[in-house]
Amino acid sequence: MEKNHKIKPVKIESMVDQVENNLRDYIKKQGFKPGDTLPTENELASSMNVSRNVIREALSRFRMLGLIVSNKKKGIQLKKFNLFPALERVLDPTVLDENTLHELFELRIMLEVGMADALFRNISSEDILELRKIIASFESSSTKRNKIDYEIDFHSYLYKISKNETLFGFQKYLKIVFDYVLEIEAKSGANKIDEPKVDHSRLVKCLEEGTVAEFRQLMNDHFLPYYSLGIIH
Repeated sequence: MEKNHKIKPVKIESMVDQVENNLRDYIKKQGFKPGDTLPTENELASSMNVSRNVIREALSRFRMLGLIVSNKKKGIQLKKFNLFPALERVLDPTVLDENTLHELFELRIMLEVGMADALFRNISSEDILELRKIIASFESSSTKRNKIDYEIDFHSYLYKISKNETLFGFQKYLKIVFDYVLEIEAKSGANKIDEPKVDHSRLVKCLEEGTVAEFRQLMNDHFLPYYSLGIIH
């Protein structure tokens, strides 16, 4: 019996797709760095023999991802790429499926347990004071402001201490992650997530007096209540 060989069809790229790819190659080959100025829209249109409208649409894709910025005085400049803020521009949390939300939550755990070295390398006495202020503000609040907001404030500050801009960008997703946890909690029929055996104050004390290995273990223990909900496997 004769085999039915399927040959992939030729991809037909739009004009904008071609311009976008040309620009990526041009930026790479010219060695452009963040802060460098690209040719003007007119110069790009002339070089690629396309209209300015095509150039503008291609550039809008770069702008949407946070790769470039435009202003009247400096023209079109490259920006330093930051993964998570770029994703935030195109990612609508309301359309994320449960598997993706679950993986985002697991990614959060991996990041926070794994960033112990960066925290101990960069933390200052001022950071310790700020973390304690965040804890005290929540504990002394007569209205007991939303606990999720408190959790986000505390963990976001940990990302800040790491001095890793890409990692810090993930803190924008903490609200999505916590909302997902609350949804799982509601489905489980529980009234609330069990209080962690390792609270924020103990984490801060370890940052001040403990070791990287101790903090990593404490952070892992801090997330143990989520195992009981079946969020982490």
